[in-house]
Amino acid sequence: MPTIKLDNISKLYHLGEFEHWAVQAIDLTIEQGDFVFLVGSRGAGKSTLLNIMSGLMKPSLGRVFLDDVDVNALNPKERERAFSVVRCIEQGAELDRADTIYGNLSEEVRRFFFFRRRVVDKTLADKALAVVGVPESGDTFPRDLSTSECRRVLIAKAVLHSPAVLLLDDFTDRMDEDTIWDMLHLLNELNRKGTTIIMSTNSSYVVNIMRRRVVTLADGKLVGDVKKGRYGYI
Repeated sequence: MPTIKLDNISKLYHLGEFEHWAVQAIDLTIEQGDFVFLVGSRGAGKSTLLNIMSGLMKPSLGRVFLDDVDVNALNPKERERAFSVVRCIEQGAELDRADTIYGNLSEEVRRFFFFRRRVVDKTLADKALAVVGVPESGDTFPRDLSTSECRRVLIAKAVLHSPAVLLLDDFTDRMDEDTIWDMLHLLNELNRKGTTIIMSTNSSYVVNIMRRRVVTLADGKLVGDVKKGRYGYI
């Protein structure tokens, strides 16, 4: 499993005639098997930082290392291979309600300039669904599952190929407390088995329940990094 190291990472967005530094001069190391909450107000740079750590976005400045390998120096195929150990559940991710759970676990695979659908291996899918607590749900539709169960399916899709690192962007947003508790219990179990968890959130309830490492951003800058922290600890 990789150690993630961000070395002086900055990201500049061009908004018409204006420029905006979403994150600035971030130095951060996430060790193998860590469980990290990334907190800060909306617009603090949490999503941008997760996108950089997942390989979905390149920084404007600085370097990203996975186990001492500078991934920005790799060619596209090498870079894709390096980030294959990382999976991200993006903000607002939802299941396709017109498709079965098996269908939702299938992947869109890029081949040069087009995408094709790769049907999920049902044995692999059943294993992932059992791990997240919704066994024998592959042939059902999202409408047949509770909100908590649908969230579990999203995690199943992310962990289908046993990634070393799981990133979650505001995953518990708009969840009720019972569903949040279910999700945190599941994530804690995945982390106990060795998966590195990095989760952005604005919820003090979530952070204070878990008492894990808390990394705080403000205006794109890292202002706090506390082990076994609470929300607001810097």
